[in-house]
Amino acid sequence: MRQRRKTFGTVLDMGAGDCRFAHGGQYTNYVGVEIDRKRSKTARIPINGKLISTCVFRHAWRNYDACIGNPPYVRHHDLESPWKSDTVVRIERELGLTLKQNGNLYLYFLCLGLLKTNERGIVAMVIPYEWVSRPSASPVRDHIEACKWDVEVYRFRNPVFPGVLTTASITIIDKSSTNGKWTFFDVDQEFKVRRRNGVAESHEGVISYESRGNAWALRGLSPGTQHVFTLTEGERHHYGLKRTDVVPCVTSLRRTPRSIQVLTWRAFKRHYVDASARCWLIKSHGKKISPTLRAYLDAVPTKLRDTWTCRNQKPWFRFRPHPTPQLLIGSGFTCYGPKVLVNAVGARAVGSVWGVHSEAKLPVRRLQRHLQGIDVERRVVGHARYLKKIEVRQLNALLNAFDE
Repeated sequence: MRQRRKTFGTVLDMGAGDCRFAHGGQYTNYVGVEIDRKRSKTARIPINGKLISTCVFRHAWRNYDACIGNPPYVRHHDLESPWKSDTVVRIERELGLTLKQNGNLYLYFLCLGLLKTNERGIVAMVIPYEWVSRPSASPVRDHIEACKWDVEVYRFRNPVFPGVLTTASITIIDKSSTNGKWTFFDVDQEFKVRRRNGVAESHEGVISYESRGNAWALRGLSPGTQHVFTLTEGERHHYGLKRTDVVPCVTSLRRTPRSIQVLTWRAFKRHYVDASARCWLIKSHGKKISPTLRAYLDAVPTKLRDTWTCRNQKPWFRFRPHPTPQLLIGSGFTCYGPKVLVNAVGARAVGSVWGVHSEAKLPVRRLQRHLQGIDVERRVVGHARYLKKIEVRQLNALLNAFDE
């Protein structure tokens, strides 16, 4: 920020906490807003500043020269209504855009910063790097591009928030500029800054998000909780469940070596059944349930089935099954690209394992080679320090590019 402004007039710190950001710049007035009194209990408020205890979205003042903040990372699933709906309506009305309903909380803070700053103001926030590519943030990016504001994004190469699986960034939006220039940087563990070529490592850019084609990807099944609906071989025997009570499933491809191209029964037994992996999905979705499986379900403690999915299923264990995929793909990976397995055992994809489906039989080995030949790592936004992730609609784009 100092490269763009030597000093500021009035600065708003959104979610100020203990006001630590107040001691890192030159300004005339500082206004910190913090809703959590426990976080602000040890605040060191500057002489030319004040701390207001309220929700920053209720804070009425505007026309700030700069808005800064480190908003909490809260997923859209966990945002309560009517707060969420009211906030979305307000942002849409005042910014003149249409937000998507799957935006996480930090996007609302970013929009609020744009609203609170004056026409030459600066917004500087610590937010997930994913905002530069995720479809949920596209209305915000489109608005910024339409206004031709300059954007600088500093991506941290190393984790800055222990236990949080997301790549952090410092994003700076300068509303005084009409160049519309986006610049990207990497910040290493010694805080040295290096210029990036763009959002992704590859000159081809981030893999696009596309709709279904002749072949399509589907997220892994989320039946309610894997601790109840998926069992190890030992657990299956312990509860007396027969093979007719379960179907094979894969909840992770981490146990499968990359040298294995086809998930045969031999490979399934070695790397999942004998390895005590959760490899059996209970058939609780059917109308006919065996007495043994019924006894297992009746014995499940209430706290284990107290999930959003279970609460919205009637009865709580009757999930909607997915079709059997022809290919199994691990959505997360650490280098080059995800694992791709031909599904010869008819396993169901669960959790972080994506499935590839088609109404017709696919040339699975050629499609597998097509997917394995793409350097996905260089064309996605890193999820965390080493973890990369391909989204379902990005996988659709790769499937759509396959020439049968």
